[in-house]
Amino acid sequence: MGEERADHHFTVDAQRLQPLGEGVLLPSRLFRHRELLQSVPHAPVIKQKGLIQTLHYLHFSNAPVLVLLTDPKHEENFLIQSHLESCTAREIRCRWPQEAIPVPTNITPLNLIVEDGLSLVLLPIRVIDRYEEGFSFAIPEEGRLLGKRRVRRHVCRGIDVVLIQNGFAARGELIDFSPMAFRVRVHPDTNSSFVWMNTDSQCAISLYANEKILFSGPCRCIRQNGGLSERELVFSPIGKEIRRFQKRKTRTPRLRITPPLFANFAHPFIQKPIQRDIHNLSFAGFSVEETAEEGVLMPGMIIPSLEIRDAGVLKMTCDAQVIYRRKMGKGRVRYGLAILDMDFRAYRQLSHIMVHAGDPQACFASELDMDALWEFFFDTGFIYPKKYHMLQSCREEFKETYRKLYREDQKIEAHFTYQKNGRIYGHVSIFRAYQRAWMVHHLAARPLYGKHTGLTVLKNILRFFDGLYRYPSIRMDHMLFYFRPENHFPNLFFGGFARDLGNQRACSLDLFAYMSHPTDRPQDSFPQGWQLTDFETSHLPELERFYRNSSGGLLLDVLRLGQTDDGNETLEEVYRRHGFLRQWRTFALLKEQSLKAVLVVNHSSPGLNLSEFLNNIKVIVTDPAGLPWEVLSTALARLTPEFQTEIVPLLIYPAHYPSEQGLKVDKHYLLWILDTQYGKEYLEYMERKTTITLRFLVKHLLRKIVPK
Repeated sequence: MGEERADHHFTVDAQRLQPLGEGVLLPSRLFRHRELLQSVPHAPVIKQKGLIQTLHYLHFSNAPVLVLLTDPKHEENFLIQSHLESCTAREIRCRWPQEAIPVPTNITPLNLIVEDGLSLVLLPIRVIDRYEEGFSFAIPEEGRLLGKRRVRRHVCRGIDVVLIQNGFAARGELIDFSPMAFRVRVHPDTNSSFVWMNTDSQCAISLYANEKILFSGPCRCIRQNGGLSERELVFSPIGKEIRRFQKRKTRTPRLRITPPLFANFAHPFIQKPIQRDIHNLSFAGFSVEETAEEGVLMPGMIIPSLEIRDAGVLKMTCDAQVIYRRKMGKGRVRYGLAILDMDFRAYRQLSHIMVHAGDPQACFASELDMDALWEFFFDTGFIYPKKYHMLQSCREEFKETYRKLYREDQKIEAHFTYQKNGRIYGHVSIFRAYQRAWMVHHLAARPLYGKHTGLTVLKNILRFFDGLYRYPSIRMDHMLFYFRPENHFPNLFFGGFARDLGNQRACSLDLFAYMSHPTDRPQDSFPQGWQLTDFETSHLPELERFYRNSSGGLLLDVLRLGQTDDGNETLEEVYRRHGFLRQWRTFALLKEQSLKAVLVVNHSSPGLNLSEFLNNIKVIVTDPAGLPWEVLSTALARLTPEFQTEIVPLLIYPAHYPSEQGLKVDKHYLLWILDTQYGKEYLEYMERKTTITLRFLVKHLLRKIVPK
């Protein structure tokens, strides 16, 4: 039993009935390991004091023991699971399981076996008394330690097993488990046979609880017994490491937090509470260590509702998966765990711990001094005079929006700040703008003691994104960012990637004309044949055809026209639950049933975005040559009264349409959209760009600004 591969089946299943004596059926298992009894004279001795302590603990915890019985008629030994009823200084009373009563009188108890998954202790039984419910025996002077596994084995209950191998399928249950191997009991599916199973080839094993998958991976069979109708098989997972995510060229930063955080979870197979100190932490996962013999983790195992705890107060719940197992020497093993899913609040808290531990000035905090934020926005010129003119009429509602965003707990926005003594030197925010799209905005910075903080701000929001886009519950299919083409900093770090990648379906750039439109225009009648209606799915093919040929980008993917997010709360409902407004409606401008423009009317809480990218009308002109401005202006006059401001921003695509109509454009914005399936490529690009020296960056900007 010194080897892990030695599979001694000491665990008893009370549903397995064996004949004992004169046709009596008992919940027992045939004992097949006579060699263990032959090794008793040479096994290490455990004195009576140690035996008493062990028996008292078993009685206190109501843990089962195994009784080895002999059937003299057939000369067979059996194991039956029992419980200790009482422990005194002189004797132990042992109770049979209810389904075993009565035990035939010719069946004799020989030994008591205590098996804890790691070691096996045998106590000789000298029966004092037998009665219908059980028996009593004297505490022996000594016991024997018959064996010790390298790794503890744990009994499992309620875990379903699916086994597949080249068309052969079997189902059953998980019996016991260790990090090195696990034992299952399975029966073949209808029209399958164990004759088809090749134990020399690997099998695909999946483990479930309540239809939720807990493990899936290739395994090799190292032992089996049973017949054609049912078998017990011992499997060992193939490989000590799995690739959960695509490998990156540069490893994400790992931090060792002091004092350490710890992971707390109910083990998915054995439902025992487990706690492990977190060795190091990243935005995407963490590692823990444990002793080899007390290990409970296995590569590929999924752990639902794991809690990352900070000082026992802050709890961040996530689903995690063990992705590697590495020996560290001196009987210790390190396991790496990837975070599979985490809600937005928990991830924001985890990110704050990460960035603050790496740099005390860096914060992903939920609360912020609002006066310091306003001073920063005005001082950096982020709120410039024309923007303030647009916002000032609703400035009180605007301030209330930001108070709730920045000082109350919510799951729609996160902000990063770089601070010193309460003064803000860098800021960026990310919030959920559409059903499955998030928007980065408010990227601004000013020097701290001569140190440029812009790159620090950008690096940290990208690290935040590194974990964020992986988690299904956050619903991030796309990330958006608006910037002015002449703004060289974002054009280098955002626009540069889109141009470098050269794939509009992966990362797109669309140029919009930005104009201010009054909300008090009279509502004139449309010319003959023109009408403004709700956008319908029948209009979608023409819109897609136009956008595919003019851009080929991702804007329509973000808008999800005609699509629903079945089973998920709508974004409007999420915002309303947190006390905010966010909604949009889409209209079609038609001439004789021919689509000429699509108008997306965005509404949000005042000032949610300072440039009002979510309080505007986005106009996609599908027939620039066939749409007079007068007709479009008539359509806008029907929609602008919904806004409570004097003017409403317009974002018009294609950007050349207003100038072709003889209109003056305030400015242009590039809309950058990333498909998060290409998040790895974007992060690798940013890692290359953000490692450039400040000197190089200054030279680059000078080349852009100063003529040769």
